Amino acid sequence: MIPRKIAARSRGAAMSCFRSHSCTLFAILRPMYEKFIRMLRAMELEEKVLHIGVLVCILGLFVPWIGGQWSGNVQQWSGFGSYTGFIGHVVLLVQLFVLFITISPLLGGPVLIRKANRHFVRLSLSCICTILLVMSFTVLFRLTSQLSGAEIRFGIYVSIVGSAITSLYAFLKYQEEKRSQNQALFIHPDEQAPPRPKVTAVADALPEDRPPLPPPPPPLPVEDHHLFSHQ
Repeated sequence: MIPRKIAARSRGAAMSCFRSHSCTLFAILRPMYEKFIRMLRAMELEEKVLHIGVLVCILGLFVPWIGGQWSGNVQQWSGFGSYTGFIGHVVLLVQLFVLFITISPLLGGPVLIRKANRHFVRLSLSCICTILLVMSFTVLFRLTSQLSGAEIRFGIYVSIVGSAITSLYAFLKYQEEKRSQNQALFIHPDEQAPPRPKVTAVADALPEDRPPLPPPPPPLPVEDHHLFSHQ
């Protein structure tokens, strides 16, 4: 009986300790989670689609890229196996870095890339990933054309589509940034005209130092036509 009581007490102490630690961890993570959700809702549509493309590309790395029968056995490899495994690891690291460029400041972490260079860096990295994935597809296509029973699976197509979406929207954000910078070069703050106040009456539209209008001329005398009528 005594060992059972000791075991029950130890389990109760462990459960209370676990609950206290979980409550402390939840209290620490709750403000970060609320801040992340609030910033995610305030994110522009282009930014949301860009990061969805990153997640789709990463998801495609874990599903089969190539499969078939080798030596009578059915085998398949994801983006981290076969002849293109090195490219799969590089793409994963690059896409995670692109994702953490935005997520790190939202979670209260350090700013990995300055805002002035963020769009250019994301465009460059996403284009590199797209090029590497297309190269992997060419390698797998040549391999499947030479080996009977081997075929390309849908995983590499998912990664290529996700990387292409990321590259497209990173290019759109980069073009938008360049357009705004060019407009700022030609518009000087001192040259901007101040906003005109709304006119509520005719008297408000006239300047204060303008002289008053002259009075209207007197009416002309009425001509007498009776003289000509008697003659």
